[in-house]
Amino acid sequence: MRTEEKWIVRIHDDNVNTFPGVTLVLEELLGWPVDACWATAERVHTTGSADLEPPVSAADAENVVAALQIRGLRATLRSVG
Repeated sequence: MRTEEKWIVRIHDDNVNTFPGVTLVLEELLGWPVDACWATAERVHTTGSADLEPPVSAADAENVVAALQIRGLRATLRSVG
């Protein structure tokens, strides 16, 4: 993984986590407003996944993915160059 690349974190839908649960994790972890967290949870549910913008460094993306996974969410990362 090249460190100068930017990465996007993607949250995936599952059959376990609820809208309020995903919203709470995003709010606590990312500090986003509740409305933005709820909209992201809805996007995950309706489309199967949602990207967290903006792109971040590899280290930051890995940390966010790990933190989401520790809290029970399915998350991956992808390079955007």
